[in-house]
Order: sequence, then C-alpha cells, then structure tokens
Amino acid sequence: MSAATAVFAMSLTAIPVTYSVNLMHFTKDHRYVFVCGVVVLAVFSLFAYLIGKIQKQPPKDPFFYVCAVFAFTSVVDTIIALELDDVIDGFMTFYLKEGEPYLLSAHGTMICYWDGAAHYLMQLAIVTAIAWNESYHEVGLYWAGSIIQSMIVFMPGNLIGKNGKSVRASYFLNTPYVIIPFWMAFRLLTTKRKIEAKPSEVDKAQKKGLLQRPLDILLIVCLLGLAIIGEVRGMAALDSPMNVTQEYLHNYEPYITDEVIYPKIQMLIYLFYFVPYYIMSIYGLINPGCQWMIDWSLVHAGAAAQAQFTHIGCSLHSRTPYRLRAPPNTRPVFWLVNLSLMFLPQLLAWRCVSFPEFFVKKSPEIKDGKSALEKKRK
Repeated sequence: MSAATAVFAMSLTAIPVTYSVNLMHFTKDHRYVFVCGVVVLAVFSLFAYLIGKIQKQPPKDPFFYVCAVFAFTSVVDTIIALELDDVIDGFMTFYLKEGEPYLLSAHGTMICYWDGAAHYLMQLAIVTAIAWNESYHEVGLYWAGSIIQSMIVFMPGNLIGKNGKSVRASYFLNTPYVIIPFWMAFRLLTTKRKIEAKPSEVDKAQKKGLLQRPLDILLIVCLLGLAIIGEVRGMAALDSPMNVTQEYLHNYEPYITDEVIYPKIQMLIYLFYFVPYYIMSIYGLINPGCQWMIDWSLVHAGAAAQAQFTHIGCSLHSRTPYRLRAPPNTRPVFWLVNLSLMFLPQLLAWRCVSFPEFFVKKSPEIKDGKSALEKKRK
C-alpha cells in the first residue's frame, strides 16, 4: 500500500473511533475528554510514523506526518459538522458537551465543514506530493493561509465571546493548529525556489505599461473596491456612528453584531490585515519585480477562501438567530460583496502564479534587457 493511500485509510478510522469513544462512560468528565484527545492524537501520530517507516523510501519531510494526523482530525471535524446539523448522531456528542461546547454555533459548524472538506483535500495533496517527491509549495502556502486565518478568529473568539465561560482544557488541543501552519508558512516563504520564466519573457512582461495589461487594471480596480468594503465592514464592527456603516450593519450584514464575537474579529482582520494587503498588491501590480506577490497571493487566497466560506455560511445558518441572518431583500448585495471578497483573491493568485514574469526580480545579467547568452554571442 502506498503512503498516500495508507494515510487516506487511516483518516477514515476516525468514524469508528469517534463512535466507540462516544459510548465510553468516562467521556462525561471534561478532564477525561481532554486526556482522551491527547491520547488519540498521540496514538495516531505513532500510526503516521509507522506508515512512513514501512515505505521503501520513508518520507523525510516532517509535514508528511503532520498532514497525516491532520487528515484524521479533518474527518473528525466532518463528523462534528454533520452532527451539529443533525445529519448524524452519537459520534461526537460527548465532545460537544464536555470538550469544546463553543462549537455549538454557526461559526463552529462552518469551520468544521471547511476543515473536513478543504483542509482535508489539501492535506492529502501535500501527503501525496511528499510521497511522490513532488513540490507542494503552492498548496502548502494556500493551506497555511487558510488554517492560520481560521485559528486567528477561532482561538480568541472562544475566550472573549459569549462562550468564554465554556472554555475547558480541550481548548488547548487546538495548539498544534496554531503553531504548525506558521511553521509551514515560514519555511515555504523563506525557501528560495526557481520560477520558470525565460529572461526574454521577463523583460518583455516588465516593459509593458499598465494600459497594456487589462487584467491587471481590472484587478487594481477590484482591489480598491475590496479595500473600501473592508474599511466599511471594519468600522461597522467597531460600531462607528457613520451613516454608511450603520446602514450596512443593519440592512446588509447584521450577523456582524452577533454576541459570539467571531464575525467582529473577522471584520477587524479585514480592516487591519487584508486591507493593507490589498494596497500592497496594487503596488505590486503597478511596479514590476515584486516577487513576494507570487507566494503571498497564495497565502491570502487561502485565508480569504476560509474567511468568506465561514462568514457567508454563518450569515445564513440556522444556528444564527433569524434577526441576524442576511435580510432576504438585500441578499443580492450581500452575495455580490461576499463572493467578490472570496473569489477576487483567487483570481489574483491565479494571475500571479500562472503568469509570474512581471513579478520576477531581474537577475543582474538581464537588467539591461539582454541575457547572459546574448552578451556572449556579441
């Protein structure tokens, strides 16, 4: 059995494991639930290690083992999400009562769906790439951006929202999800990789003026629009008395005022992190040679996808009070705003990764528009 197939098979054991643990008597005490969580993570970390060691060429990259364990927990999160929506029952009931009861919310449901679907597929892709000795640079950055964004909202939101009193020891089972994505992002962002771009193509792309790049003009205009939206939503989260923010808050996205506090934290992340990124990206689309655009566009695309999937889902979910859901009469604007915030970063990432010539830093030998080979011919 290949390493990737074994990891996939191991992840599916989450189904009988959660069902069996739910039947045990000790899961009625939150302290034992925490201990049980630690033991399960330790056991499946050992299984992941053994899967690697039985291969003819054991994976040397530690992220193989990390993603193998995370794939298992992603299936657990799928089970949690399905149980929260009453699709199934009797699998993670004990954990929702004694482990992390703050998951009993629209936000908890949506982040579990995202982890169980998007993160799961990305983790399997990373495992497969490592097993086949292929690069996982792009998917790794996308995954890191997505899970970091998720944790930045989730972890403080559990402490300062209305669910703060229900935080228990199992809260700390999320620690690996906080540390490891930052580790992966740092490792990938600081690793020099060769970008396939011919010197002549780089020179040609960087000589084009902005008016000769219609897609970049479109992206710049859209990024300016996203920055304005981010400002308005951020000010609305801060309860600005300005008419435009109050109008937006009450008529388009009342979910921002939910006492669970997650949406407010998300809007502040947009205001203080995403909006500056939009401005920096506009600069990178105007000025050639900003090579950081390629990798950071992937990080941001992952973060934006996770943020918007969760926010849109929460604004419509049955666990959100009806008065805080997106009003039916203004939903066309709601969909336009939120889908733009979700998909435009994906378009930017596609542009940066698929056509990187404009962003590549020129090497000294081609700064004058000529390659070293051309100079030798002379």
